[in-house]
Amino acid sequence: MRLKIAGGRVYDPACGWQGEERDLYVLDGRLVSRLTAVDRVLEARGQAVLPAGIELRGQVATCGLNFLRLRGLLPSPRQLGENYARLGYTHVHEPFLTLATAAYVHRELAALPVVDTSASLVLNLRDLDLWLNAPTRLPEVAETLLYLLTRTRSLNLRVVEPYVRYRQDFYRHRVLSTEKTLEVLSRLAQVGNFTMTLEASPELLQAGLPEPGLFHLAALGPALESEALLDLALANLEAGATADLGLVSHPLAAPQESLPVSLDLGGYRPLELCPVVAAETARRALALALRYQGPHLAFSGAAAALAPAAAYPELFSWLWDAGSRPETWTAERGLRQYSLSEWVWATRTLPARLLGLADRGTLAPGGRADVALYDFPPQAPPGRWRHYLGRCRTLLKAGEVVVENFSLVQPQVPRATWYRETLAEAGPLVAEICQYRSFRPENLGVPPELEISWVASKTKISALV
Repeated sequence: MRLKIAGGRVYDPACGWQGEERDLYVLDGRLVSRLTAVDRVLEARGQAVLPAGIELRGQVATCGLNFLRLRGLLPSPRQLGENYARLGYTHVHEPFLTLATAAYVHRELAALPVVDTSASLVLNLRDLDLWLNAPTRLPEVAETLLYLLTRTRSLNLRVVEPYVRYRQDFYRHRVLSTEKTLEVLSRLAQVGNFTMTLEASPELLQAGLPEPGLFHLAALGPALESEALLDLALANLEAGATADLGLVSHPLAAPQESLPVSLDLGGYRPLELCPVVAAETARRALALALRYQGPHLAFSGAAAALAPAAAYPELFSWLWDAGSRPETWTAERGLRQYSLSEWVWATRTLPARLLGLADRGTLAPGGRADVALYDFPPQAPPGRWRHYLGRCRTLLKAGEVVVENFSLVQPQVPRATWYRETLAEAGPLVAEICQYRSFRPENLGVPPELEISWVASKTKISALV
């Protein structure tokens, strides 16, 4: 299919395009510089033409979420996939896949229509505690992690608890403080040549990152329990760490129905799927977004129950329009407003780079033709942006029209799950970690009956900013 997107105002910070009118051309699912003849023309005059959205923290397949769906607190996977498409997204990344839940998570991801998917492998550092204390074994640990990454069909590595703790006193020789663990993780990232994603917490921010450029801080918002922690988060960004916001929708406190749903990741504490975040903590997440003006901060919601995809237009409007921010957050109502290019960077360009999706998040020739078109008059005030940018008029995925005139016209568009392909091999440490039945290496793979279309990414696990 040869396609022309004619006369739209193109926004792509990676190319330096700031809304100038230009034509885009698509050939066989890829953007090309020009075509002399086309099969179809999409008229885009008066519309904003953007790279399709990349969801960096789409908590859509975490083990335990179906308990919330049974209570009507979350939409079904089918509804989620369609909601993301109508927002202009073509890729959703799940943050919580573990060795024990890999097959389950991929089964849930396979139920999402339209969008491509990927997942983070959450590391349980208690499986590695003896080796983390031995500097000479770090190359073996790095090789093991890369092997498990490929075996579980995951895209990157994530640490929820950057420490090792045990409640039994006779394990005291295996305990690692947060400070010590961060030092080890920084060396491990250097040895393995990857960026490590850390779930943000007050304790993590207080400990400090030894090499900020080696880390990505995920979901900063709920961790900002004081102004001092907000300052520490800003300092990490200025020092070279990347992060995603973890914004929380309003009104705050508990979700509509507070349920004690927790996920046991095998660590010291369970992961809360219905956390309660104070209004002042959520305000600081927005303050961080508005005070930091560098290239290292991406958009994200805090959690499925705190910032569902349906709430994204409201969260976007807080960034664009000071008048739409909650009235009780008076200080933030006077802070700056995002430009459209800054929003594109935070929701498309930077997330694609963080996930290593090299051909996404940009409209440059050679990239995959994932393109979102929005009705967006040239003189639209920020207060009206939510009306125009909260839903896309046309969405292309790999050059195929998925949404047209605001309606989903191709729900069966081909989709794939991306993972990181490495050449790492299984060593003795893999057998040690997988000594239990559920963790046996032969049980870590994904069942073939899921019939998932896999795409291997060989790019470096890095922020790439």
